[in-house]
Amino acid sequence: MDMMDRISAYRELIRKNIDYENYPPIYNKQEVDELIDLIVETLMLPPDAGTIRIGGKERPVSIVKSMFLKLDKDHICYILNCLHNTEKKKSSLCIVELIYVILLILVGVVFLVLPKFRKEAAPEKPETIKVEAAEKSYAAGSRLSEKNFRVYGISGKQKQLLDADTYSVSPAKVPAHGHGVTVEVSSKAYPDIKAEITVLIDRDESVRYKIGRENPDDVEAVLYSNGDLEITGKGSVRNFKSDSAPWKKDSVQRLTWIDPEAEVESMDYWFTGNDEYLETLCRIPDTVRSMVETFKNATAMTSMPDMSGAVRLEDITSCAEGCTALEKAMELPGNIKQAKKAFYGDTALIDGADTTACMQLENMDSMYYGCVALASVQIPDSAKELSNICNGCVNLKEVHIPSAAQKMNSSFFGCTALESITGEIPSSCTDSGNLFSGCKFLSGTLTVFCTSKTTLSSSFSDAATAGTGLTIKFYGTMQKNRRKRQIRASTGEQKVRMKS
Repeated sequence: MDMMDRISAYRELIRKNIDYENYPPIYNKQEVDELIDLIVETLMLPPDAGTIRIGGKERPVSIVKSMFLKLDKDHICYILNCLHNTEKKKSSLCIVELIYVILLILVGVVFLVLPKFRKEAAPEKPETIKVEAAEKSYAAGSRLSEKNFRVYGISGKQKQLLDADTYSVSPAKVPAHGHGVTVEVSSKAYPDIKAEITVLIDRDESVRYKIGRENPDDVEAVLYSNGDLEITGKGSVRNFKSDSAPWKKDSVQRLTWIDPEAEVESMDYWFTGNDEYLETLCRIPDTVRSMVETFKNATAMTSMPDMSGAVRLEDITSCAEGCTALEKAMELPGNIKQAKKAFYGDTALIDGADTTACMQLENMDSMYYGCVALASVQIPDSAKELSNICNGCVNLKEVHIPSAAQKMNSSFFGCTALESITGEIPSSCTDSGNLFSGCKFLSGTLTVFCTSKTTLSSSFSDAATAGTGLTIKFYGTMQKNRRKRQIRASTGEQKVRMKS
């Protein structure tokens, strides 16, 4: 075997010994390669090369080489850790010399203090980690660090407390608002090993309101100095009339928590007219049945709460009416029945509510009236009352007519960008006056099923006056005329052909 073959064989042997392919990502592979080269150079020394001085004593080269062949991954990690702690202070030449010195010291003492070495080297990859908070709560806005938590590496039945410098936490700061914060803790050496813990946010109380229904002391609303409001306690919560919520005149900016044991049935009028209210940071609980005018005229509110778990919620009449900063609605739970004026006049609203789960939603009267920025809307087939639903929504391009529709007076009046209609006007619809008035870009084909009660007074006034035009097909009977008819409206004119 020539010299190059021997070098290659030694290099492969050392890589195998130190588990080269499975090094933690925190270590630079180039540095590992440099160490391997130094080890190989030592192994290539001839047997009669004499001695190497280690720890003040001369050691035969053969002994040193034997020790080098016993180095493993833990030893190399230890050397790299020493290197990283020193490299900012040394020149590159000194670093190379330092590495070799460390190697020589290592082979002289490592096998006598192996347990200590293994503790200082990179830890083996744990199966999971467990996190415990050092404190029950942390001040709003304070910094979070690794020292705020106790982290244990768990492998099988073994549990080991990890050093704070072996893991990282996120976020680095406690939010300024909210009931609690979820902190993610992850291993630095193995980023895929992580765990979460939720800790409470500590804030200064301003005032407490007793709001229990049977016993006022059972449930309290707590207002904090930062504007957070929380509902805490066990038992049923009082309902309020308009302008009677106890925090009406106080500076409430966020609803951050509702105790799972507090039975809130109605959130009617909770934040009506509060122009300081910004957002809801907690889910609406499954006990809530009504949210009439809950956020009406909360002009600073930018987002709707998560209602997906409010499975008993039925009525959101005027819930977010006049919320002029609101840009996006939310997913509506399946039990909703009433949504009249829910987003009336929300001029910044772009995306309407997700009604995918709604099987009982019937009243959508004026739901998006005057939402001039609205670009998309969902109308479930259960909807019956649709009068003025999208009146004046000048950016809406596509709408769906539900199969259960009964009243559609001025539903899409003045929707000047509207082009496409899906669905058909059912025979159950008896009022469709001004339905598509002013919708000048309408195109395609629309089918209308008529009865003797069907009225279409001005339904298509000034509609389909531009673009490719709209073909309307009537089936059934209408007042004063019981024959099938087909109407063609295009480019400012309407052509009618009577069929017997």
